[in-house]
Amino acid sequence: MSTFVAFILIFGTIVFFHELGHFVVAKLAGVKVYEFALGFGPVIVQTQPGETKYSLRIFPVGGFVKLAGMDESEDSEDSIASDDPRSFNNKSLFVRMATIAAGPFMNFFLAVAIFTIYFMIVLVPPTIFFVEPGFPADQAGLRPGDQFVTINNQSVESTEQIIGMIKKSPGQELLITVLRENETRTFTVVPESENGQGRLGIHIDDKPQLPFNQSMRAGIVQTGRFTQELIVSLVRMITGHIKPEIAGPIGIYQLVGDFAQQGIANLLILAAMLNINLGLLNLLPIPVLDGGWLVIFGFEAIRGRPLAQEHRGIAQFIGFALLLLLMVFATFKDLMRLDIFS
Repeated sequence: MSTFVAFILIFGTIVFFHELGHFVVAKLAGVKVYEFALGFGPVIVQTQPGETKYSLRIFPVGGFVKLAGMDESEDSEDSIASDDPRSFNNKSLFVRMATIAAGPFMNFFLAVAIFTIYFMIVLVPPTIFFVEPGFPADQAGLRPGDQFVTINNQSVESTEQIIGMIKKSPGQELLITVLRENETRTFTVVPESENGQGRLGIHIDDKPQLPFNQSMRAGIVQTGRFTQELIVSLVRMITGHIKPEIAGPIGIYQLVGDFAQQGIANLLILAAMLNINLGLLNLLPIPVLDGGWLVIFGFEAIRGRPLAQEHRGIAQFIGFALLLLLMVFATFKDLMRLDIFS
C-alpha cells in the first residue's frame, strides 16, 4: 500500500469518526446541523437530502460539523434565531458538553475497535524479540525479528513448545529454521546447560488469533495502556523531564509510510495509536479544541451563566494562536528530522 493511500485512509477514517461523534449526538439532541464535512477547502462533491449538507472537500486532513448557533454571525445566511430551541446555545449544559465530548470519545472507541480487529485477525508466530549477547543464539547468528519455522525439522507453533524443546536439549545440537526478511535460514545451535536445562539466551513472543470477546477485552486494555503512557509522556514533556518530541503532518506522513511498508498488522497499531493521540489532543484545555469548549462550559456551570460572547471570542483567539504555534513547532521539528536546514 502506498504511503499516500495509507495516509488518506487512516486520517480520513480518524476524522470521519471524530466528526461523526459530534454529528450523531447533536442530531439525537435535536440540534440543527447545517453541514457535515470531511476535509477542508473547496468542495469536491456534496449532497443535501434534507436540512443537512454532506460534503467531501479537497484537503482530506480534517473535517467539521457546523451546528446552528455555534460560532455563527447573526447576518450569515445560515444564522438561526437566538431563541430557537434547535440552536446549540439553547440546549442544556449536559447536551452541549455531551455533543463536544462525543468527538474524542469516538476516537477512543475507534482505537478499541481497531485493536479488537488486530487481535482477531493478526497471527504472529513465535518470534525472537531479544538476543542476549554472548549466549549460544547470539554466537550462532540468530537475531531479533527471526520467526521460528522448525526445530530439528519439526514444525513449531507456540513459544511454550519452543522453550520446552530447548530446555530438554542441553549440550545437544539443534537445527533451527527461521524466517528472516521473507527468506528461510537454518542455524545450528547448541544450548548451554543451566541447572540441567538448555538455554539459548533468547526472548520469544507470539500472538494467537483470539475470539471476539477476548479480542475486545484485549483492545480495551491496550487502549487504556497506550492512553496512560501517552498522558505520562505528555506530563513529563510539560514539566521538562524529557525533551518535547512531537510530529506535524510531515512527520506523521513519514510514519504512516514506514508502517505501511511493514504490513497491515503494524498499520493497524499505528491507526489505533493515532486515534488515541487525536482523542487526547482534542481534550487539551485549549479554546477552539474540544477540551477548551468543555472548560468553558464547566466555567459556565460554576458561575451559573454563560461566558460573555466577547470573552469567549478572546479565549478562542488565544487558543487558536497557541494551536498555531504548536503546529509551527511540530512542522519545524519535522523539517529538522529531514535535515532540511543542514
